[in-house]
Amino acid sequence: MLLKKLISFVITALFLSIAAPLLAHDLPLGDSRWVFGSDTIVGCIDFKPTLFLEFKAIKDGHYDVYSISAEQLQQIATDIMQPYINKKLSITVNGKTYPVKVTKLTKNPINLYTLWVSVDKVSFNKTVNQVKIGYSLLFDESNNEHINLAFGYLSDATGDALQRLFDLAHPDFQTTFDSKNQVWELSINGPAAVAAVEDKTVTPAAGSGSEGVQKPTKQESTATVTAKKDIAGNGPRPTLALKTTAGKVPAEKRPVAAPAPQAGGASSPVATATGAVTRPVPQGTPKASAWTTICQFVPLGIEHILTGYDHIAFLLAIIVIGLSIKEVLKVITAFTIAHSVTLLLAAMDIIRLNSRFVESVIAFSICYVAVENMFKRKVHYRWVITFGFGLIHGFGFASALGDLIVRKASLLLSVVSFNVGVEIGQLMVFFVMLPVLYLLKKVIEFRVVTVCTSVGIFALAFTWLVERVFNMKLLWF
Repeated sequence: MLLKKLISFVITALFLSIAAPLLAHDLPLGDSRWVFGSDTIVGCIDFKPTLFLEFKAIKDGHYDVYSISAEQLQQIATDIMQPYINKKLSITVNGKTYPVKVTKLTKNPINLYTLWVSVDKVSFNKTVNQVKIGYSLLFDESNNEHINLAFGYLSDATGDALQRLFDLAHPDFQTTFDSKNQVWELSINGPAAVAAVEDKTVTPAAGSGSEGVQKPTKQESTATVTAKKDIAGNGPRPTLALKTTAGKVPAEKRPVAAPAPQAGGASSPVATATGAVTRPVPQGTPKASAWTTICQFVPLGIEHILTGYDHIAFLLAIIVIGLSIKEVLKVITAFTIAHSVTLLLAAMDIIRLNSRFVESVIAFSICYVAVENMFKRKVHYRWVITFGFGLIHGFGFASALGDLIVRKASLLLSVVSFNVGVEIGQLMVFFVMLPVLYLLKKVIEFRVVTVCTSVGIFALAFTWLVERVFNMKLLWF
């Protein structure tokens, strides 16, 4: 009897101690976009409110990150973010370090903060220009857990055209900044390389002046950046080229992303509608591919479920009552289908729920299942309950990524990849839980395991529920 009580106490204490301040949907995750133009580099870095609050000066200033005014944004950009960027972000071209200027700080309707930075008068005067971006934002504040997905584009677009580029075009290249990868190295071809290519490839059509173009072969591909004469006559400058067909200029001049370099060399240049010749895609930087997206979002899904203590608590509460293997499979299937549907709906911005409501319902779902375990020895159709609450958990998964998966150019692949990662993480959790529960069943009466575990889960989940409903902090750890 004493042994049974001791084991029960250990089980309860274990599930009370696994909680951490970082909840499932507050991953220190952000993204950034970097645009390389003729003589400028523009960057915009996105932060969710919880991540934005990690900046020490923001936290010490007691700002309400959900209701910061336009005047406060401007003040934060000048007084807080600029000094911080001076220390934490560096951009070097051909060994020369350029000052990074904070141009503005904006907030969109869903409280996503975007910090805009720029580097002006960049000299891409070499045949191949070496660019290095040193990124160390939020690593100290997040105990080196911050991750930033970085996407790069070749463009001179501004304003609405730049936003269309982000929404509709695949990035030309991408990387991931984290505590172990804080420097992004790129190689960008300069005007000299363009001029050399231009001499070899442009053959104006007879009687057409500069409008004549050389039609690309199947092996050739359209690039994004072209060489044009500077207004001051200072030689060729790389500028955005517009995708077109011979002799026809598109009505809507949207910027398009550059294709990948062909194996064994640079992409072949082609002429644009204005007669200017495109330059090769930057060397040494592979085109952002589907495989790159998969390799980024699958690990994020795995990390999300393994650090999502509320999701783990829910899954444990579901099966700790002693389900058969057949019933466990039904539960896994129901949960997978449910959260996959709502994850996709939220990512496509078809349905959007208040994040506090979602988080609160997730905590309530854990409490409900734990209480049911304490008062019922056997439950029927648990997969139905799992499916219903799984729909809400899907919105929680979507909020973990914020706007990262609302990149329309690769939306579906990003969502599917992230969801695959979630499923892998979920299976890992089940493969650990089921053998442990089986061994406990051999040592102690399983009803004792069920009740004690459910009590611990309920205590933890109820604390989360109070915290999320009333926006307060109760747990010190």
